Amino acid sequence: MLNEVSMTTTLILLGGGWTVLSWAFCLALCMAAAKPLPPFESRAECLEPRRKTAEAINEDALFAR
Repeated sequence: MLNEVSMTTTLILLGGGWTVLSWAFCLALCMAAAKPLPPFESRAECLEPRRKTAEAINEDALFAR
């Protein structure tokens, strides 16, 4: 059967299959991204750093400890 199928037909079928699989994958990603986020309890300690990690020496440079 493979001897009867031309290379162009094979490439078209593989390209079409790849396109359909890519479309399905992108659709699944869009459906997953559309789900609402679970409720999140915000706490002040997770929004602010615990210690200072960098100091401004001047306007052009940072000193990291």
